[in-house]
Amino acid sequence: MKSRSTRLAVLHKPSARLFLISFLVLFLELALIRWLPAYILYLGYFTNFILLGALLGIGTGALLANRRPGLIQWLPPLLFFLITLALLSRAQVDPRVEGLIYFTSTQLALRLPPWVLLPLIFVIVSALFILPGQELGGLFNAFEPLKAYGLNILGSSAGIACFTLLSFVSTQSWIWFLVVALLIFPFLPRGGKRGRNVLLLAGTVLVVAVSDFSFSNLWSPYSRLNLIERSATTARRVRIPRDEPRPVTYVLMANGIWHQEFYPIESSRPFYALPYEVLGAASPLARVLVVGAGGGNDVAAALAFGVKHIDAVEIDRRVAELGVRYHPERPYLDSRVDLYVDDARAFIARSDQTYDMIVFALPDSLILASNMSNVRLESFLFTRESFESVRSHLKPEGLFILYNYYRSEWLVDKIASMLSGVFGQPPLYHTYADPEYQSWVFATFFAGPGISKLDSESQGLYRRETSPLSPSTDNWPFLYLQKPSLPPQYTAIIGMILLLSIFYVRRSTSRRGLIREGRPYFFMGAAFMLLEAKSIVQFFLLFGATWLVNSLVIFAILLAVLLANWLVARYRFARLEILYLLLLGVLALNFALPLERLLFKSLILRYAASSALLFSPIFLANLIYSSLFRATKQANIAFGANLFGAMVGGSVEYLALLLGYHNLVLLAGLFYAAAFFLSGRIRPIEQGGREGGEDQSIARPANGGD
Repeated sequence: MKSRSTRLAVLHKPSARLFLISFLVLFLELALIRWLPAYILYLGYFTNFILLGALLGIGTGALLANRRPGLIQWLPPLLFFLITLALLSRAQVDPRVEGLIYFTSTQLALRLPPWVLLPLIFVIVSALFILPGQELGGLFNAFEPLKAYGLNILGSSAGIACFTLLSFVSTQSWIWFLVVALLIFPFLPRGGKRGRNVLLLAGTVLVVAVSDFSFSNLWSPYSRLNLIERSATTARRVRIPRDEPRPVTYVLMANGIWHQEFYPIESSRPFYALPYEVLGAASPLARVLVVGAGGGNDVAAALAFGVKHIDAVEIDRRVAELGVRYHPERPYLDSRVDLYVDDARAFIARSDQTYDMIVFALPDSLILASNMSNVRLESFLFTRESFESVRSHLKPEGLFILYNYYRSEWLVDKIASMLSGVFGQPPLYHTYADPEYQSWVFATFFAGPGISKLDSESQGLYRRETSPLSPSTDNWPFLYLQKPSLPPQYTAIIGMILLLSIFYVRRSTSRRGLIREGRPYFFMGAAFMLLEAKSIVQFFLLFGATWLVNSLVIFAILLAVLLANWLVARYRFARLEILYLLLLGVLALNFALPLERLLFKSLILRYAASSALLFSPIFLANLIYSSLFRATKQANIAFGANLFGAMVGGSVEYLALLLGYHNLVLLAGLFYAAAFFLSGRIRPIEQGGREGGEDQSIARPANGGD
């Protein structure tokens, strides 16, 4: 067995330190992406906000590798400050703000206005990642560049794998920051400040642990969950787990706001029973599908009305487990119920069952499916194509039921218009007055062939007249926007990010050198970010918008980058124009080939085909980038330009709100075409020639990806 001194000596090897710092950067980035929006909910509505801040900071730090080394000693105090600020502010979204992509929201007012909070968080996050970014950049100089890049990708992959594993087992968030603290420790300079920094790291872990225990947090892969036991006179948090439920109402909070309640059947809200009551004395339904089953209220109502079999689909495993354990009616333990933890859109697409009734039961996640796109967990449930899939799974007299709280009348009109277009007749509609949510509209929709059987007048159902609003589609999955547009909130955020990016990059390199040497790298960085966002969204359509699918996409991207790096290290690609033509060709194929052609029954075949189509542009782009990067004489300028391009690409991704996701491939193609024309005088060096001076110092693909 190795002695302690021998093991510590290993940590001083440049290869081990490069692997560890790459691990740290990606792990810390993912931890903050999960943790910060759980306390500052507003961040959840600006998709890649934390990612762009991290990317900007890492790149800037790498460019500062030869200036004032040892900045990483300031990482513990800055991390402690960020965590403390988030816990003290705990700012929530004001539901009166229009133009954000969400259904409903919290009623708590913002403690800090967004124009103060968001720039402050962005600046702190970007400054935070400058510190390990400088260490990362310095370590790159100790290796032949492509070897350093390979170690960087391996460390990054290990960081992603570790965080994915911790998410899968639902560890408390203080464990994430304990891992971060242990990874930071080997990089702290020796001296008087080391003891202070160790105390600050311990303090950070302690503060997060106190918040976990005081709020009784349970971290699912999607949200920070809290369960509150509520009776007529008291309300108290439940420390999870608890052995037995009590016949009271339980309130489930997600990221600090009301998410759902677990009701005893006698006190549940009337809209749960309405779909069955309108059927009158008809025989009990044979088979019902409940989408967004949550803790089990909708399933309990269906059981109470004698439904013979229920398929219940819930995307969050922890929410389903809480329903199994705590719902007073124990609906998931009934032999008539099959519970599936899955993405509902993917479940319906794979199913060969038909149903008497399909219920979309309050599916409103309030969280993003990925930090790389604007889509929410429920976005692809409310598209025209999703409604068409529901129609194909209804029996000849089946019913499609949707109910939820809506913050605007136009949103009700939009859903009614989409249902009318898919089912060929206006839906029936029922409103429900809820004294607790007077500012919102609660609506239940009835659609499908079965509405002709309903006695609408006696049940208070009305035909909902439709209005011409832009329907949500798989290409434009934005139910919560009236029409394709770029809301002013997002425009302001984009402008703020670009201004800060210009400031950071100009402080790190000369403007003249950046313009002269960096133009092709700029456009490649912008294009790559667009390709990554588009690929993730399309993978959601093919496999479901689950956290596991998101992780598999990231691993596939890293594998494509690692393979490209390996090939460039061993072979010389002298004719880059051929690679550019191949790249533009596969981009054209991505644009022309309908995604439906990849919906093979075999998941293995579907994954292989979709990976080949969606990730071939990423692979070819990395071949080009690595080949060009080996030829540059000013690698830091090339990287700085690439970083700025990544900022622009991440901001341009918001144009999907206006153009749709499919059209992003056209913008990526234009960016790569610009890179081709601007890189004519840059050629790869001869095999075995001078390769020094390169600085691919990021914990993600060298052309700006994650």
